[in-house]
Amino acid sequence: MLQPISQNNLSHKVYPNFKNTPFQNPVNEKPYFLFEKKFERIKTDDDFRKAQLDQAERSIVLSTVTFFTLLMCAVMFMLGRGKSTPAKKQVQDLTDIYFKGFESLKNNPKVPLLENCKSINKELREILEIQVKQSKAGDNITKETGEAVSSNRLLLFGPAGVGKSFFAKIYAKSLDAEYTEVLYSDFNSKWSGESVENLKYIFEKILAAAGKNPQKKYVVTFNEIDTIVMPPENLARGSGHVLSKLEDRSVFLNYMDRLNETAPNVTVIGTTNISPKNNGLDRAAMSRFQNIVEVPYPDKECLFEALKMNLKGISGGDIFIAENERQLKKLAETMAARRFSFRNLENTVNQAKQYYKIEVIDSGKNEGFKFDYLKRGENSIKLSDGELERP
Repeated sequence: MLQPISQNNLSHKVYPNFKNTPFQNPVNEKPYFLFEKKFERIKTDDDFRKAQLDQAERSIVLSTVTFFTLLMCAVMFMLGRGKSTPAKKQVQDLTDIYFKGFESLKNNPKVPLLENCKSINKELREILEIQVKQSKAGDNITKETGEAVSSNRLLLFGPAGVGKSFFAKIYAKSLDAEYTEVLYSDFNSKWSGESVENLKYIFEKILAAAGKNPQKKYVVTFNEIDTIVMPPENLARGSGHVLSKLEDRSVFLNYMDRLNETAPNVTVIGTTNISPKNNGLDRAAMSRFQNIVEVPYPDKECLFEALKMNLKGISGGDIFIAENERQLKKLAETMAARRFSFRNLENTVNQAKQYYKIEVIDSGKNEGFKFDYLKRGENSIKLSDGELERP
């Protein structure tokens, strides 16, 4: 038979311990949470029921406070959604950094003018000569001859190190144009959609500069353009990366058309190591370029001219070139047979300078630059760029 709880069995600890109420609290001790209300040790059934009500009251207040806190957080989030976020500002700040801006190459001694550089591919030389002559034509001649539009879209393809980007700089300097380069890494982002916005921003910068100075010429080189205009059918389907690449391609094509319509003073040069033949590059992009030129490995005449250009920076370089002209031509023939790129040639000359420096350090005297250093430098190139392509 059940027995009621009464004063007779208070010695037994039959009452439960309530949350936030330690079992043997001293009389008048304050509870731990929210309330300043005092309570006494449970002794009777009335005390027990009173403790239950206190516990329920605390739970209700705690739930109410939690609900309103979450509600306020939700309201603040919704109010802030329409405002410009720091992330958007950060993207624009980063694009300001990545876009290098235009520069004049007029006083850059490392970039020759057309008339001072004999190591340019013959087909490229002819294209550039036409552009230089057209740029010198006055308004009267232009009107009389039918308002011919300059061929200011040029795609250069060929092996690595053959001078595609270098030619773009010669092109800009010979036209007295402002110059800039754009790489895929300049606008690419790991965040979905940001690379597209960055690419748009770069094009808008180009359009703004060209529109501000319509009489000034500008040259923009897109290096490794295949990373931007890869044929859609060559992309693996079903990924966010593919969607981003297609968006990049669409933006590039649209802005190429805008440049053609609104900025005739901007020349766009694309460079790539991939042949556009056999669908290697996007056909829609190729149709935007008026001249598609293959840049092969330089021949012996080009390599000889490039050798002389690189050796002029050495102390007594002009005298050395005059005294060793026959040997330098022979070295250029060897380099051409090995399919040297201009980058291979630069590495050869740099290695020769190191041999020269080491001998001066070891001997303690300077006997001048020797042709043997160049021959040793050429031998240090175990595989040229052209030899790496051979099976």
